[in-house]
Amino acid sequence: MKRANREDVARLAGVSTAVVSYVINNGPRPVAEATRSRVIAAMDELRYRPNASARALKLARTNVIGLLMWDITNPYFSEMAKYMQERAHERGYGLMIGNTGQDGIEETAELHNMLGREVDGIALSGVRRPETLTAIARSGVNVISMDWHLAAPDIPSVGIDDYGATREAVEHLLWHGHTEVGLIAGIDDLTLREKSWSDTMSARCTPERLKELTAYGDFTRQGGYQAAIDLLKRPNPPKAIFVSSDVQAFGVVRAVQHLGLNIPNDVAIISLDGTDASAFTYPSLTVIRLPLDEIAKHVVDKLTSHGADERMHTTFPHTLIPRESCGCVSPEHAGREDVRAFSHSQS
Repeated sequence: MKRANREDVARLAGVSTAVVSYVINNGPRPVAEATRSRVIAAMDELRYRPNASARALKLARTNVIGLLMWDITNPYFSEMAKYMQERAHERGYGLMIGNTGQDGIEETAELHNMLGREVDGIALSGVRRPETLTAIARSGVNVISMDWHLAAPDIPSVGIDDYGATREAVEHLLWHGHTEVGLIAGIDDLTLREKSWSDTMSARCTPERLKELTAYGDFTRQGGYQAAIDLLKRPNPPKAIFVSSDVQAFGVVRAVQHLGLNIPNDVAIISLDGTDASAFTYPSLTVIRLPLDEIAKHVVDKLTSHGADERMHTTFPHTLIPRESCGCVSPEHAGREDVRAFSHSQS
């Protein structure tokens, strides 16, 4: 059976081949909704599918962007990927995902795989290896970073005020009456989150005590669990903990319960990410929420836009979401979302 072509679609829909192209490419000229519907119906009836390779050669783009990230099983990355995919589809693009793993062993290989498929742009989240950055610089591909720790000033980036967000989280626990706030952070990953915690607590603690209040683990549930067990079994453990990521905080909640302690009466917890999953722990996690949907939309728009955007860094606002784990919300009121706009005066 002969494969349908663009002329066949145009004939069945009663339009010109140019109009078919406008529908397929989502421009450059607008198409009336009724006409668009006829063209799409004709494509479905004829089982017509555009030739992606030929289209890419003609347009000098593939209409595919890449997302290079640590771990798709981490709720932060899976939610970001979901929002990016939704936005990419709205703009007529596909999303290719490269999962590098926390140790970054597959990082450069995944990047070269994307470059080999000639993606139109790449979003980075979790890049660690210098050789990856070198390969990106040589490729000339459009790129944007979502890493708070990526030391590459020539790469455009997007994120939140990690330093300010952490300070707000720690001060919130202090506002609850805690005199000390411990830290659980990623292994060998000195970030603005850790620096902000240290700066906030240094006025209250000696350097020796700061070390006693700090524990490290992988950015996994198991990593958070092990770090919390270590921290809470030390002499004079903290009664409040700032956790630098939601996925670690899930493990921290389990560790506290494993030790027979109560949240928040024995140990108060707050984490930074604000993934959807954070509302479903028991007790529910108080979080600093990142606007993942807005960040994803910005990243996709920047990678798929052919206009100039001179901004090298875009900062989005964060939001404190108080729940059970800090003591703001009692169990009988857990799940109410009217606490989103919570505010309080700091002493």
